[in-house]
This record gives sequence, structure tokens and C-alpha cells, in this order.
Amino acid sequence: MSIQGAMLIAASSLDMSQQQSDLIANNVANASTPGYVERELPQSELVAGGVGMGVVAGIVQRLGDAVAADAANQATGAQAYSQQMVNVLGSYVQNVGQPADSSSLPSVLSAFQQALTTLSSTPDSTTAQAQTVAAAQNVTSTFQSLDTAIAGAREQADQGIASDVTSVNETLDQFAQNEAQLQQAAARGDSTAPFEDTRANLLANLSQNLPIKVFQSDNNAVIVTTDQGTTLWDGSEHKLAFDASPSIGASQTAGLSPVTVDGAPIQMSQTGSIAADLQLRDGTLAGFANQLDQMAGNLITAFQQSDPSVAAGQTGVFTVAGAALDPTDPSAIPGLAGKIQVNASLDPTQGGQYWRIRDGAQATAQGPSGNNSTVLGFVNALQQPQSYDTTTGLPGSMTLSNAASQIAGVQQVALSTWTDNNTTRTQQMQAAQSTLSNATGVNVDDEMQRLLLVQHTYEASAQVLQAAAKMLDALNALN
Repeated sequence: MSIQGAMLIAASSLDMSQQQSDLIANNVANASTPGYVERELPQSELVAGGVGMGVVAGIVQRLGDAVAADAANQATGAQAYSQQMVNVLGSYVQNVGQPADSSSLPSVLSAFQQALTTLSSTPDSTTAQAQTVAAAQNVTSTFQSLDTAIAGAREQADQGIASDVTSVNETLDQFAQNEAQLQQAAARGDSTAPFEDTRANLLANLSQNLPIKVFQSDNNAVIVTTDQGTTLWDGSEHKLAFDASPSIGASQTAGLSPVTVDGAPIQMSQTGSIAADLQLRDGTLAGFANQLDQMAGNLITAFQQSDPSVAAGQTGVFTVAGAALDPTDPSAIPGLAGKIQVNASLDPTQGGQYWRIRDGAQATAQGPSGNNSTVLGFVNALQQPQSYDTTTGLPGSMTLSNAASQIAGVQQVALSTWTDNNTTRTQQMQAAQSTLSNATGVNVDDEMQRLLLVQHTYEASAQVLQAAAKMLDALNALN
């Protein structure tokens, strides 16, 4: 090898070492930067005429791990789903209260039953009559407040969907811009590592809202879909569409917008915050409303049928916004929790009389002051088993008191279950993210070891260059 050749090789090695040092310094400087993935600089031998002429640097590469990234995104989506379930159910259950709370449905129904029992002992007492009517009104106001709380929670979920759809579409806009920049960098022969970092961060953001799958395409491009095949990105954006509802009734089923892509409902599993809000709005909370509606219907029916003053089609102690309930009409059940009222005939502020709680809602005149038969019939009605739809998670037959306890319990258990699930999923997400960080993040100790090797190479190349220079000086001196 000629002295000049040795100098060229040493010089290329020095240049390579300098580039390696700069890259290591950049890795270390970004060790704490979220989403930054370790870089490496590949090198290859420079050959001319079959003779080695040194080394040449390649394009900076990003040391990503697609498998670990996919696992982290899946864990993030699962945790986002459970977290949203906890957020919305937590807000609703605060209104429900604990079963033992004085304002809870089981407690107010128990207080009403106790008031009826007291009235049965003193049917002539105007005070006992007034207290019983007030207890009945407390029951109806509790139904109404729970109905309002469910409606509010469903609206919260609906607004959550709208917010997340906007976020997804904004992320897709950013994704499109980044992909264009990535392709431009690749065409210039520049490193695409910074754009791949941004891509990974944007995909991680999407995974909080939607379950996604990423497929590698040609020329470092990707295709992004939901886990059940709805395309979100294939070189162009496929945005989500959703129309938020200004208000939603607790039992409303019609008029609620789906999430669509290209005019078709999005296909996805129960992962991510959007799926959680859809489940809450259309499933879980609607089921809670159904439970309350069934109980309200059974309460209205029980007091219509046990009241000897009530004929077919007439209202009893409890009404549907002033009307009677046809218990044979299933279409009359939805919305009852928000419509149940105490009959105006029992309320002096509405032109009624307290004594009708003793003599019957449709009584036209007071009966014997000591007659408690109607009141005892009401007490018995509260203790009679009635039918419930088991698809809502309730037993098929219960008394009204048991139904109140069951409903409160089922709704509390739903929050407790999702709270436990969220704790587990949060731990799984943290573990997956830690695995991803360990696989792709910058280990400063390792980078320092690499820097030492680069420095040794640099020193060796410098010594070769110095020796070659001395040899040239010696040759020149001979001339």
C-alpha cells in the first residue's frame, strides 16, 4: 500500500470517527427526549479498482422495534379504554351514592315503606299522611335525579367521542405532513430517522383513541388501519366523521350518531377511548337507564293495581307525568324514571288532599279515619316480587326493595370492576412502554462505551496519519 493510500484511509477513518462522535453526542443529548429512538451510523469499505481506500458513512439509521412499539400501542389503547370507563362511571356513581346513603334509591324507598308502615298504625294522622306523601315525592325525585345523571353521563360520553374524533383527524393531518416530509428526505438520500420518530409518536397518539394496526409498504411508507380493517391512512387520509348530540335523554336510542369513515361505521374492537365512550353511551349507561325505567314502571304498576279506588286506565299514587301506565305495553317503559311523579290528587299544593294516601288516589271522599286497608295494600305491594328483564344484569324476579338494592349494587360494581381493570391495565401499559424504551431508547452507559471505542479508533487513525506524514517528510528530505 502506498503512503498516500494509507493517508487517505486514515483520513477517511478520522472523518468517520468524527461523524460517529457527533451521532453519539446527539443520542446522549436526546436520551430524555420523549419518543427519541437511538440512532446508529452504518459504515462500509470504500473500494477503488479492487483496492481498499478507506471507509464511507451510510445514512443514519433509527434502531426501532416494531414489535415492541405495537405491543406498547395495544397496551396504551386498552388502558385508555378502561380509564375512560372509570372517568365517566365515576362521575355518574357520585350521583348514585352508596346504597347506605340517605339520598340513595334503596334508602329513600325504605323511608317511604317505613312511612307507609307508620301510617298504617295511625291512618287518621294528617301528619303521618303528609310525611308519607313527602316520602313518595322523595322517591320520585330520586328517580328523576338519577335519570338526569344518566343523561348527563351519556352526553359526557358523546362529547368525549366528538373531542376524540377531532383529535384523531388532527393527528391524521399531522401524519400526512410528516409522511410527505419523510418521503422527500428519502428521495434526497437524507436520514428519515427524525420523521420515523414523529411517525411513531403520532401512531402512539392514535392508539389512545383507536386500536390500530400498521403495515409496512413500499419505499418506507406505511398503511394504518383499525384492528378490524377500517383504513385510516394508505397514502391519503381517511378521516373520522361524527355528529355530537346537543342533548341526550337517559333512555334515548334514536338519533345518536355513529363514528364513520368514508361513510361506513368504523370497525374496531373494544380498545381506545372512542370505543369506551361508545360503549358507555349506547351500552352501559343505556342499560342503567333501562334498569331504573323497569323499576319505576313496576312501582307505578304496583300502586295502580293495589289501589281499590283505581279503575282500569286511571292513575294511582304514582303516575307517568300525570298519566296512567299500561303495564302490558313494553314501549311505555323507556323514560319512566324521568317521568314518574306523585299523583297531584295527593298533593295539596296541586289541589289534592293528603288523605288520599290513606283512602286511594281516586277516592272522591274521605273514608273512615281508622281504615288502614288501602295503606296495608300499599305496604304489601312493595313486598311482592315483580318481573325484570335479565338482559340488563338484574335477577328476573324481585321485590321493589330488592330491585333498588340490586340496581345500586350493579352500578357500583360496574365502577369497581373497571377501577380494578384500569389498575391492571395501567401496570401492563407501563411495562410495555418500559420494554419499548429499553429496546429502543438511549442507554447513556452504552453510548459512553461506544464513544471510547470511537476515540481509540480516532487516535489510531491519527497516529497512522502522523506516521505517514513523517515518512513523506523523510522522503522529501532525501530529495
